Amino acid sequence: MKKHDVSPKSGEQVDDSEQEVHAQKMVSLGHFTQAIVHDIRNALHVVGSASTLIERRTDDAAIHHHVNTIHKTIGRTNDLIERILSFANNSEEHLGIIDLPHSIDESIQHARPMFPAGISMEWQRPLQEMHILGDDGQIYQVILNLLKNAIEAIGRDNEGSITMNLRKVYPWAEIRVKDSGPGIDVAVIGRLLDSGFTTKPDGNGFGLANVAAIVKKHSGTIQIVSNPGEGAEFILLLPLLPELNE
Repeated sequence: MKKHDVSPKSGEQVDDSEQEVHAQKMVSLGHFTQAIVHDIRNALHVVGSASTLIERRTDDAAIHHHVNTIHKTIGRTNDLIERILSFANNSEEHLGIIDLPHSIDESIQHARPMFPAGISMEWQRPLQEMHILGDDGQIYQVILNLLKNAIEAIGRDNEGSITMNLRKVYPWAEIRVKDSGPGIDVAVIGRLLDSGFTTKPDGNGFGLANVAAIVKKHSGTIQIVSNPGEGAEFILLLPLLPELNE
């Protein structure tokens, strides 16, 4: 079984040259992201305007329902764009108390439309409350990226399953995301969280790097466990708020 860990302590041991390379990558990512976001926002504006015109020219309730779905999706996409820009520009976090089970509920709900018909999702929600101090928008990015990665690991044209589990391992909240894909090659598992590294033909290598960066900002750790042919599991530990979780 191959494991890969990222933690605040391991991050502190990275030498200056590696930190400089990472900083340069983040600057490049910021410029690249701003350019792409400009085009995406223009496209969303066109879609929104066209759907509004369609809505005004019909009284069909079914069409109005679908147009409303389009507008809600555009709104969520714009929210996601702001979160991506915040990460790419290394903006300050908007810290607050996060009800973690509720936050994951919402993230999964927003992610449902991207699930192919052949891939099932099991959310093992805890009964007890769990609270952390963090940026809710960034935690949303973490869950969304992990689910997207699991779907791509299985393959959109294949059948499989994804399991998400949240439990209290005091003083941590433990999040596990496991897929039924082919597993991860031991030769690359140690690089999966590196910015710009990807094994996917159409990937950009920023999804899991984003996850690792956010987890580190929240003073957490991330571990990858995988056996060839048995899928992969991402295990996150985030510090609980003691006064709310004892």
